[in-house]
Amino acid sequence: MSVELYWMPGCSSCLRMKEFVEQSGIGYVAINVDTEPERAAKLTSQGLRVPAACVGDKCVNGVNLASVASLIGVDYSPPEMLSPAELMVRYRRVIQALCDLIDQIPPEHAGFTLPGRDRDIVTLAGHAGCVMRYFLGKYDDDDFDGFFDDLEPGHRDAPRLVEFARETFHRTEVWWHDDGHDDPLDRVAPLYWGSRTLAEGFEREVWHTAQHTRQLAYMLEQIGVNPRGALTPEDLAGLPLPNRIFD
Repeated sequence: MSVELYWMPGCSSCLRMKEFVEQSGIGYVAINVDTEPERAAKLTSQGLRVPAACVGDKCVNGVNLASVASLIGVDYSPPEMLSPAELMVRYRRVIQALCDLIDQIPPEHAGFTLPGRDRDIVTLAGHAGCVMRYFLGKYDDDDFDGFFDDLEPGHRDAPRLVEFARETFHRTEVWWHDDGHDDPLDRVAPLYWGSRTLAEGFEREVWHTAQHTRQLAYMLEQIGVNPRGALTPEDLAGLPLPNRIFD
């Protein structure tokens, strides 16, 4: 069996998929669609994007580890999800850390990137601040077609990026107060990795934001900043994060 894993640098779910297959002991070929964009045609022909796993012509979305496990023939029991209330507690802490870290980006290092990556530190900060907006859009409207590239702020200065992240948090708090606090989030919606419950979608964007916040702290360290207010293991406990910060 030849397993192909399609990924791109900086993709948190790509890293999680690769770690999952590595832990299964099954070998794979990693295909970076940033450096080999023509290889992504195999995915787009099936309505997929990275992360994705393929065996022959059969491909599945790599966000859903149960689908990956079924494809490669390994047993998988999803970990128990945190409750929506606990996920909201974690998201509050993650956004606090994100804003604290953005404030520490030196203006002269706004274009800093890691080797082999296109996403610089301020673009990463903007992306981390936007991802929950996808969930909120899907919660309000199953037909919501915005994606992260559409939702990112495009700002290049730290104060406006902090303002943007706080606005995302404010929208999330309004949703939680008005609807989320007593919603079991068991409705199935067409998310970007298939038809999943809103609880799964909410969990995904909480840990997605947390992973990019971890990455931001790491990038600050690489430019000589000792990051204040970074996330702790206790903040992250129970979130289905990849073990590594970057692939």
